[in-house]
Amino acid sequence: MRKLALLLLGALAALAAGAQDRWRGPDGGFLPFATDEEVLAFLRDAEVIERRGLAQGINRPLKVRLRLGAVEAHAVYRTVNVRKPREESGGKVYLDFHDSCLHECAAYEMSRLLGLDHVPPCVVRDVGRLQGTLQLWIEDAMTEEKRRREGKEAPVPVLWARQQQTLHLFDALIYNFDRNQGNMLIDPDWKLWFIDHTRAFHKSAQVERLDRVIWCERDLWRRLRSLDPGEVLRRLDGLLGPDRIAPIMKRRDLLVRHLERRIAEAGEGAVLYVAGTPDAGTPDAGLP
Repeated sequence: MRKLALLLLGALAALAAGAQDRWRGPDGGFLPFATDEEVLAFLRDAEVIERRGLAQGINRPLKVRLRLGAVEAHAVYRTVNVRKPREESGGKVYLDFHDSCLHECAAYEMSRLLGLDHVPPCVVRDVGRLQGTLQLWIEDAMTEEKRRREGKEAPVPVLWARQQQTLHLFDALIYNFDRNQGNMLIDPDWKLWFIDHTRAFHKSAQVERLDRVIWCERDLWRRLRSLDPGEVLRRLDGLLGPDRIAPIMKRRDLLVRHLERRIAEAGEGAVLYVAGTPDAGTPDAGLP
């Protein structure tokens, strides 16, 4: 147990120390951005010097190369904007379906409101004739599908399990029913990145797979409970319609009640944890 605790603390300390080294460029080196705001400004202003289609993704996104001054970086350009009366996925039917590139920016804004840094920075920008979004590319990353196929295990299982829990809560809040092993990216530091949210933000006020949300980081728990409807509306204005923004707070309420029940039944220490500490509340292995 002591060895695990030291390993976990070392991994978390390394992540914290490298907070300004989250983003890599095409050459593998770290990009000179200290904040998200600097990345967003780059995405808005950089020149597109190269573009090519991606084999992955049904919506035909483009991988583009950007340059601003001496800095170059890759990004994903999406233009999808599809509405359907109904869409079937995973054996379920979703009414008033909307697959939109703007939802990717909405997911990024929601992640910032929650104090998360698992969704790559994203901006609205037109590269061609259609309205689109540009999102920073995560270099040297493998998908969860590749990790499982190759049998790779996280060096610190409890840290990996915590990231998965954050993913489950985030997906529940934004009603992302399209999460799969291909849109979970793992960078060289074993940080889990959440991408491809174009089908999220359904109008339903329900939460799918609430049972998957078992733990929650304490600061995330605080931010979830104090989420301000007015601020959510301000951040998402122009990215989502009011009919897709309002259900977010209803799902938030369901998540809060669910975690409150978990805390009442199992105890606060078994549900909430402090980032950077190997709490007893999180087991020494990943989730089943």
